[in-house]
Amino acid sequence: MGNFKQYFGRTILEIGSGQGALSKLFPGKAIIILSDIYSDYINKLKQTFTDPVLKLDIENEAPEILIGKMDTIFSSNVFEHIKDDKKAFLNCFKLLESGGRLLLFVPARPEIYGKLDTDMGHYRRYTHKSLKEKVEKAGFKIEKIHYVNLPGYFLWWGRGVLIGKLSRSKPGANKQDNYFGKLFDKFIVPLLYLEKYLRPPIGQSLVLIARKSGK
Repeated sequence: MGNFKQYFGRTILEIGSGQGALSKLFPGKAIIILSDIYSDYINKLKQTFTDPVLKLDIENEAPEILIGKMDTIFSSNVFEHIKDDKKAFLNCFKLLESGGRLLLFVPARPEIYGKLDTDMGHYRRYTHKSLKEKVEKAGFKIEKIHYVNLPGYFLWWGRGVLIGKLSRSKPGANKQDNYFGKLFDKFIVPLLYLEKYLRPPIGQSLVLIARKSGK
């Protein structure tokens, strides 16, 4: 959330709130609308939060009551699960007021797409170019877009691509996956702090801040 903190507005719609792990971190004074496509998550969110909770399929709908009413739409690790993400970006554009922002965190780099992505139901991993083009085509003006988590790029390749191959050919792949997980916790996480001062040329994920320009 640190990449987006200064961009949150007064009316925030979260696309794909899940169980609300990130929802708890939104600014306290903002009006928050949580949403998800799955009924189980919707029920859990309603039990946990007093904020409005909406069942929303952003790929196929833009609720009329919200059109032009949001000044911030936030989504983390969701758009890779959407088959037609171009339609989803268009619907986000409709829901934002003039000058409103789309804040997005998505997995990056197709070359590390592997078994983990398949198991998680990912349709894609984005590149800087592909994400920029899709968002701009929906009508947005890009304010910031950059890669994050360079160490995680190599770890994801090891877990998703290499381990995926091992799991089809050798027993014990799960032990290797656990090894990668421990390696990340011990050595990789501390390195992420360096990215506060130096942006990597590639990374496991992409951060996007885009604005709906006024007419």
